[in-house]
Order: sequence, then structure tokens, then C-alpha cells
Amino acid sequence: MSDESVDATDAHLLGIIDEYMGAFEPDPAESVGLRERILQIVREDAALAPATKLTTERGNPFRISTAEVRSIIRGAVDAVPGVRARSVTATPAGDPEGSAVDITMTVMMSAGTAFVSAAEDVRRSVADALAAHLGIPATRIDVTVEDVFVDEEGSHG
Repeated sequence: MSDESVDATDAHLLGIIDEYMGAFEPDPAESVGLRERILQIVREDAALAPATKLTTERGNPFRISTAEVRSIIRGAVDAVPGVRARSVTATPAGDPEGSAVDITMTVMMSAGTAFVSAAEDVRRSVADALAAHLGIPATRIDVTVEDVFVDEEGSHG
């Protein structure tokens, strides 16, 4: 990567960080070194793995590690009782593209878990996590049960 492209990338990232900081107004004591830390994290992610292209509410495109997006979604799924994430695909959507995301996932459910209510809990949890972590809404969240597991804690030996 040339110094010129790094400078352009840093300038673009600083614009996104300024947008974030302007929208959320963090406590000045908490923001010391925040810009440099965010730049460091983004550089590390960009160097390590494939990225998903998304867009902020104000239309600034950004890239985030696809693994990180999947991790956010898996964490949200695993937070739902009786459900465990398996495969996760996040596809940029919306207008402009990347201003939202379509999610397709497979999950395992504990035997005896009611699918309809658990699937709604999964959708709500994933949508909340995407909004909280990325500021991006989900336009679609497709949930397919791929497997059933027995919760050992609830079984009698």
C-alpha cells in the first residue's frame, strides 16, 4: 500500500470517526486516543481478513472484517436461550448499498424449544446487535434450524 493511499484511507476513516463522535458525543476523558485506536483496529482488520462493505447513516462507506460481522451476529444468536448459531452470511443491502444488511443463518435449537418464538427472539437479538455495534439495520433475517441438541443440564441420567 503506498503512502498516498494510506493517507487517503486515514483521511476517509477520520471523517467517519468524526461523524461517529459528532453523533454520539463521547465524554472527552473517554475519547483520548480514541481516533488512533480506531484507526489501528481498522488497519489490523483490513490486513487480516475479507471485509464487508457497509455505509453509515450519512452515506460514508466503510469496511469491517466479515469475521467481526459474523461474530456480532453469532453472539446475538447465542444470547437467545436454547439457540446456538451455526453458519452466518451477511449481505450488504439497502439504498445506498451497504446502508442495511440481509442476514441468512442456520442455527441449532435445544429439544423442546418453540421454533416460532425462538426465531423471533433471534431476529430481535440480531437486529438489536447490528444497530448497537454497526449502526446498520437488518432488512431481512432468515433463520433455518439445521440441527437439534439435547440440553444436558435439563436431562436426567
